[in-house]
Amino acid sequence: MLGKSAVAVVCGILLALSCAHNVGQDEHTGEDGRPKGARPLTLDNNEAKTKGIVTYPGGDRVDWKVLEIPDKQKGTLDLKLQWTPPRPGLQLAFDVFNEYGVQLGQSKRAGKKSKSRVRTASILGAKGKLFIRVYAVNRGDAGAYKLTVDFTQDTGPINIDLSKVDIPDPPKLAAVPEAEIPCDEFTFDIKNPACRNICPTSNAPPGWPACKGKCPDPPDVNNSACWATMPCPNPPDRRVRACPLSKFPKCADINNPDPNNPNCDNATAPPVTARVIKNEVQGADTVITIAAGSEQGVSTAWTGHVLRGDSDQPLDGGDVHIFRVGKRECAGRVHLTTDTISNNPRVKITPPPK
Repeated sequence: MLGKSAVAVVCGILLALSCAHNVGQDEHTGEDGRPKGARPLTLDNNEAKTKGIVTYPGGDRVDWKVLEIPDKQKGTLDLKLQWTPPRPGLQLAFDVFNEYGVQLGQSKRAGKKSKSRVRTASILGAKGKLFIRVYAVNRGDAGAYKLTVDFTQDTGPINIDLSKVDIPDPPKLAAVPEAEIPCDEFTFDIKNPACRNICPTSNAPPGWPACKGKCPDPPDVNNSACWATMPCPNPPDRRVRACPLSKFPKCADINNPDPNNPNCDNATAPPVTARVIKNEVQGADTVITIAAGSEQGVSTAWTGHVLRGDSDQPLDGGDVHIFRVGKRECAGRVHLTTDTISNNPRVKITPPPK
């Protein structure tokens, strides 16, 4: 078992794991992350011990150690690795190489499905300089470890047929994932997954979800997000705030107003002044025929008033009710005598207010 200090260190690893992102397996390793920087182990009464921490997600996956067997000695090297993980199930392992890079052995555990936090290995005929690699096995593995090495010197010659020694292949270290290419509105690339939630500053793909509610560049007059900010297009569009009334043409047909032309919203035809070309008595009223009709925009909704002489002043009691409209003339009723009409033969006809 590791001491209280190791437990505290493991807690720190757990905190780092909880915040870890996509970190390279050797991004934060020290010099001992490579064989050239291996930390030396010294045999004391044929025993050596060391402690450390390896963490795959923390970017310090591998620790190298180097052990030198005393000169002209050869024997059996027993290695034992124990560790405390930040959470259950995380695995560490080790393997042993000679100074020429040849693997001499690899750690083993109690069984294929064992979750024991102990791994061991024995190297027969160990001599010279040996390198030990302690590592976190899989992505997400980490732990604070203790490595114990015991050396037993051979008392006589031992002949080993290396061709019959089963040396397992070293574990395949997972490749570091490619770094995600960042994306913003200026470096937009539709093929980059990181751009999925980015709306580019210009030339956004049609219907791009991230651009919903945003005005594209160039602006689209049919996109409501553009109406408040885009310049007035040509022809002008009444939905665009930058289009003043002066940009729109005069209302061409007041009786059939163009809904896209704001100048037609409250447009009224100018009043028409025309002469009475006929009058006759019908009951209590005088029916007059006026020389103005639908060609001047007159309709039965218009109202008229007889003018006094050649002036623009209305004659008292001269209100005219238009009841029939032809192409060039219209008919109306008035409560005046035919003589009064003959002396005041002009009528001003006015369209209804909007």
